[in-house]
Amino acid sequence: MANTQVPVGPVGPLGDGPVQVPCPKCKQTVLTKVDYTSGLLTYLSCGGLLLCGFVFGCCLIPFCVDRLKDVQHSCPNCKTELGIFKRI
Repeated sequence: MANTQVPVGPVGPLGDGPVQVPCPKCKQTVLTKVDYTSGLLTYLSCGGLLLCGFVFGCCLIPFCVDRLKDVQHSCPNCKTELGIFKRI
């Protein structure tokens, strides 16, 4: 599984945690605000657990684990989305 990053603007490398980058809109150097969203890895993990015979409730566990979700980075000042760190 390869981690990929999808920057929206000319910002530095994004990771799975907050990073310090210059915001292209407000021109401030900020520590990004991160929000976790379900992505491909989350759904694949859920499907894998379901195929392995786990009961329906247990296969929903990946939706509660941030390490399996994509990470959206945004500027805390102007709320501009700076990029998305995709798990797959």
